Amino acid sequence: MMIELILTLLGGVLVGLLSSVLGLGGGIVMVPLLTIVFKMPQTQAVATSLMTIAFITLLNTYRFQKNKMINWRMVFVIVVFSAVSSFCGGYLSTVLNERVLLFFFILFVFYVFLQTLFLKHNVSQLPAGQQRSPWLWGALIGFFSGIISGTTGVGGGSIITPLLFKSRVEIQARVVPITNAVMLMNALFALIPLALQPAANSKLFTVGLIHIDRALLIFAGAVPASIWGTHYQGRIPLKVKKIFIAIILLIILIRMAYKFFIGI
Repeated sequence: MMIELILTLLGGVLVGLLSSVLGLGGGIVMVPLLTIVFKMPQTQAVATSLMTIAFITLLNTYRFQKNKMINWRMVFVIVVFSAVSSFCGGYLSTVLNERVLLFFFILFVFYVFLQTLFLKHNVSQLPAGQQRSPWLWGALIGFFSGIISGTTGVGGGSIITPLLFKSRVEIQARVVPITNAVMLMNALFALIPLALQPAANSKLFTVGLIHIDRALLIFAGAVPASIWGTHYQGRIPLKVKKIFIAIILLIILIRMAYKFFIGI
């Protein structure tokens, strides 16, 4: 019991470091960690990952709001669409076969892997802001980020951030704050159908399929690690970061594909 608690806390430290130093979304690490290390069913791993993301993005959103960096109008435009798709994604994760959910997760990690290798991060060259209608982009961002969050257990930041930059409906400095606020809303709406399911087996505390105990421990480990990591992430060249991210994603892809085909 104590060993599991310590391992979960250390898993949170790993999630915090990877997200703050490399910018790698926590859900991409959490779901494999929960399914492979802790032998958690895919649906419960999705639910627990989303709960952890809700905790982390709530803290981030609070910090950004204190500095008045969030355009809540843009958040509302996106969430109008993502609320429905997140809820539907969360519901789908309760009725779809475990292998189907795992397949969706593998596809998403593969997408992020390709994005890491080939996407050019020339965001400094984007205009400060343009008079474009946010509704089309809001619908696009909201639908895809919501459905991905609900079915895979990731926050959807890998979808939201690039599309916000591409849309140019918001200034660069507000993209990450808006992304965090949307991820928080996506996670909460996706958690509703997961929380309404029969309680999962747990030695501590669960709500439906959500292991609150695991989520809190991962969050407790991730917060100090991410604070520490933010002080050093600027010292690492972007090219080096991309190499490390690609290696980590490739390892995750291979391991999850092995689980998909072999079942271990």
